[in-house]
Amino acid sequence: MPTENDFNTLDNLTCNTEVHLQILTPTQAIRLRSKLIGVDCGRSIILAHGNDKAWQAAAPFIRERQSIIMRVVNSDEHDANILAFRSRIQKIVSVVGSWIIIDYPQALQTVALRQHARIPINVAASLVCTTSGEVISHGDLRDISIKGGAFVGEKIEGFKLDSQYLLQVNLDEQNETIETLVTVKNQQDAESPSEQFQYGLILEAEHDETENMLQKIILHHLNPKNQ
Repeated sequence: MPTENDFNTLDNLTCNTEVHLQILTPTQAIRLRSKLIGVDCGRSIILAHGNDKAWQAAAPFIRERQSIIMRVVNSDEHDANILAFRSRIQKIVSVVGSWIIIDYPQALQTVALRQHARIPINVAASLVCTTSGEVISHGDLRDISIKGGAFVGEKIEGFKLDSQYLLQVNLDEQNETIETLVTVKNQQDAESPSEQFQYGLILEAEHDETENMLQKIILHHLNPKNQ
């Protein structure tokens, strides 16, 4: 359940914070990027109306009462947070600026990117050999943090502790594949009927790079299609 502090975080987001939008339609998922213009606490949120190709293609669905999902990363605090909520478009404004005004949310979904907090997720991923580029194991990331995560997948033949691989995650909706170096610290039977194993991973990238990757993976996980 969101707390009053979560809504305070939303209310105090700074102007020009990047916002990820998803337009909800019966047949397709339309994803857009915008900028926050301002928050009218308890009433509405004002967003910039973009003019790139994605926005032009989405024009038929940018209309009043259209359902929408907004996701935003708040990086101003020591512990970054991802906020996500459902809303509807109130009004399209083009007189004093090119803006979209959406309803203030009644409920929030929040994920805190704390250094040692393990965030439960379920995101398709692969472990790839660092020299040959061969996929060693297909599976899923089951939890992740700034420091590491748990990968459940096919058995790694000839597995050795402290082996290093590339963790590869395909972010379909962002048209991006991310890779990061990981060290495998343990192997155990996964709690599933299939012959899979769980591998404990340590993320080897620098803190800023890891946090950026983590944000992308969590935004991907929060997409309703991936849950």
